[in-house]
Amino acid sequence: MKIEDAVEVLETPGRWHGRRVTYWAGSWLRLRDHIPSFKTADFRASDDGAANPYLKTVVRMPVRAFEKEVPIGTVSTTYTLAQHVDVAEHCFKGMEGAGVSVADLQCEVGLSELGEWMNLRIYFPDSYSCTPKDGQKLALRLECFNSVDASSRLVILLGWFRFVCGNGLVIGDTRTDIRDVHNKHMELAAIPGTICETLKSIQEEKRRFSMWESIDVEDSNLNQWVNKLLSHEWGKKAACRVYHICKSGFDVEITDPFSREEPTAKPVKRLMKVPGSPDTAKNMYDVSLALSWVATRRMDSEQRVAWQSAIPDLIERFAVIA
Repeated sequence: MKIEDAVEVLETPGRWHGRRVTYWAGSWLRLRDHIPSFKTADFRASDDGAANPYLKTVVRMPVRAFEKEVPIGTVSTTYTLAQHVDVAEHCFKGMEGAGVSVADLQCEVGLSELGEWMNLRIYFPDSYSCTPKDGQKLALRLECFNSVDASSRLVILLGWFRFVCGNGLVIGDTRTDIRDVHNKHMELAAIPGTICETLKSIQEEKRRFSMWESIDVEDSNLNQWVNKLLSHEWGKKAACRVYHICKSGFDVEITDPFSREEPTAKPVKRLMKVPGSPDTAKNMYDVSLALSWVATRRMDSEQRVAWQSAIPDLIERFAVIA
């Protein structure tokens, strides 16, 4: 059975190191059997050749009967191979340890073309959700990123998903918990305890949103923040988009890429109304929505997470200006 036959294929692909990433949604029990496993083998030029004493080959094992083993990269002899399924099972164990019933949770799995990189998303039950004053629910979501070819660290974090945006709008502090290098010191057993500990701060995160809603936005402060701080951190194109979403609720495209104007003054054309965005940003929470929209639409998965992780700090630095 193909993975497409067992679960829903999502319409919004991503990229990882320039390679296409496809996402599927379903229960973990249905997704798990379709995630490839890997092994390490001697790195040789031929079957009877000498093995490289410093490198190993990472090999993808067949998922279905007609497939063959496929080499997908080389790693050092000290590399720790963390199987995607093993990492995911430790995440579920951590959630169970915090009292979450994981049997029927909604999950999504993104895999690179050869499966060497995985992005697992697990949505918490409604009891963990948050509904700000705009009435649009935020779901708590665990995200896990893992590679088996030494190209990326293991990353596990918690964030917020805004349902009104069909392509996934993540808001809030990612509260990075594990960013581990795949070496001999990697300890997957630490994952459950770290997840349990981080979940204790969820109420504090909800209070953060309330605080953002209480801080008003003025045009002069918005312009200064966009043209100086945000432009420096995310570049003029992204800063321009955030500004216009805050001012009109519409995403935009710069019509003159050679314009020397500040981000707030660049010539633009409107593209689409951002789902769930107010016509005008009135408070810091509204600004966070604009930031989250632009960050989440980054095609590169690692850039997306980095930008989403930066949002709380950008909002706090805006609050200082305000």
